[in-house]
Amino acid sequence: MNKSVLATSVLLMSALTTPVMAEEGRGSIGLASKSISIATTSGFTTNTFQWGGIALVGGYDITNSISLHGSYYTLTETTDSNSEMSGFDADVRFGPNGLGFTYYGSLGYFSDTWNWSTGGVSQDYSGGTFGVGIGYNWDSVNLDWNILNIRSKSDYPATTDLVGSGALSLSYRF
Repeated sequence: MNKSVLATSVLLMSALTTPVMAEEGRGSIGLASKSISIATTSGFTTNTFQWGGIALVGGYDITNSISLHGSYYTLTETTDSNSEMSGFDADVRFGPNGLGFTYYGSLGYFSDTWNWSTGGVSQDYSGGTFGVGIGYNWDSVNLDWNILNIRSKSDYPATTDLVGSGALSLSYRF
């Protein structure tokens, strides 16, 4: 949890120290449908575990081509409602972010906690991410599709092949 507080504090301090804070249309806050998938291999068998749920998202456009974005989420595994994933991710996005069609590449950080209430198991995961997405900005509304974020798999079990996440969000721009 201390990693979460530290990363969030750094992002907020960065956003608040920029000279363009007073400009309209630079900030956004909204909701997203978010998913995380973890693919593992054991012998010749590949398993995919998927979590889905809702996220609170926020962002700030530092310049016309650099943005800060973050989300806080609580997700439930699609095949086991006793398995939950909660956490946050934050990233810096590079790409046009004015009105109209947008696209971006991103670099970021995530921190998750997985809880399986039936087995009393809990595990923390964190690391770096890189991703891509597209969206559309109107004067007061932002539609964003974070197509894919590839996550560092170093904290996950050794049998993990790939960890990815994605989200579709609708935000109010202010």
